[in-house]
Amino acid sequence: MRYAVDPRQGRLFDPFEGVIPPLGRKRIVEGWQGIFRHVLLKLMPARQLGEHFAPVFGRPTKELFSVAGLLFLQELNSWTNARAVEAYLFHTDVQYALNLEPGVDEMCERTFERHRALFVDNELASTIMDQVTTELIGQLELNIDQQRLDSTHVFSNMASFGRTRLMGVTIKRFLTQVKRHHAEDYAALPEALRER
Repeated sequence: MRYAVDPRQGRLFDPFEGVIPPLGRKRIVEGWQGIFRHVLLKLMPARQLGEHFAPVFGRPTKELFSVAGLLFLQELNSWTNARAVEAYLFHTDVQYALNLEPGVDEMCERTFERHRALFVDNELASTIMDQVTTELIGQLELNIDQQRLDSTHVFSNMASFGRTRLMGVTIKRFLTQVKRHHAEDYAALPEALRER
């Protein structure tokens, strides 16, 4: 059975009252957690994720907005599956960001992996990234028409050079600098090394 709580819906009682001290609460509300909860969580594809579950019958799913949000946070922070589930269970700031009640919601790694597989199969990651990027551009009132494109593509030598060739180029460049700045030390090197 599908279970989703619209993140735009307010709560009568704040479940974080007394759990997070006032100073910590202020930091969470003004930090990435507050932005995620109040701006980005509503963009998560809970409806598309919920299409794989029966609408009425069976055991309720995990709250779908929070699961989709956790999948997004996992990619954003490069968490392993175990680390993501740990954050879901124990980290109060992540629970705040995902609109969960502290100490109430549970999830095991297998459940998370199943939701992740559904996420990957439906190619929802690119959809989320597009929606989140568009929303952040709008919220921050950024003008991307004038963005420079010449410095956005960076290519690494690691992709085109193997280890041996990369090492050879590095040594050659080093010896060139030694020859320029310390000619006596360069001349003291064995001839075979300099020629090679």
